[in-house]
Amino acid sequence: MAFTTLLALLLLTLGASASPAALDKRQTTSRYCSSTTSLCYLQITPRAASIPTFRIAVPDGASVPFDTVLEIIAPVAVNWAGFAWGGSMSLNPLTVAWPNGNKATVSSRWSTARTMPGTYSSATYKTLSTSRNATHWSVEVACTGCSKWSGGQLSTSSINTFAWALSRTAVQQPSSASSSFSIHNNVGMFSSELKDAKNPAAAFSSYIKTATG
Repeated sequence: MAFTTLLALLLLTLGASASPAALDKRQTTSRYCSSTTSLCYLQITPRAASIPTFRIAVPDGASVPFDTVLEIIAPVAVNWAGFAWGGSMSLNPLTVAWPNGNKATVSSRWSTARTMPGTYSSATYKTLSTSRNATHWSVEVACTGCSKWSGGQLSTSSINTFAWALSRTAVQQPSSASSSFSIHNNVGMFSSELKDAKNPAAAFSSYIKTATG
């Protein structure tokens, strides 16, 4: 899909408040390997310290559908952060997370229009880790149902497009995964292969099974 078409589609699905000036494509991607989890991730590094860092991990050699791992590391000023697995704010799984005290709440969402995304039961999550300090909050989850969905799927051999959004307004009920939340302040997108996200399948599966949030 041409960039201009993809840009128009994203702006349409993000809603009327989005504009070319608001759409951020200035992230960089790299491979990040963690000594804590023993996994390696496709890391999306933002252009500004006020934007979250996103990390994705997948099992090598797997066919869709497969489980995915997503880590969000957000500045404390960010009151919710969302990740779109298909690069759009509609018709693909949305992982939305927000701080809840010293931990985080993760919400599975899906949207069909420019409205508040509803809860989405076809993608389920296991929290692997969550933390908060004076400057950032973070959460890492395993998702079953984020690699394939009605109308789309991730590719392990070609380029995928992802999108993100954030708000600096607190959600109404931080402890509830079905809480409503405000419209985004910032949005962005990026495209990348998943080669930097791949891990040996056995190590990937073992981490998901043993990690506890």
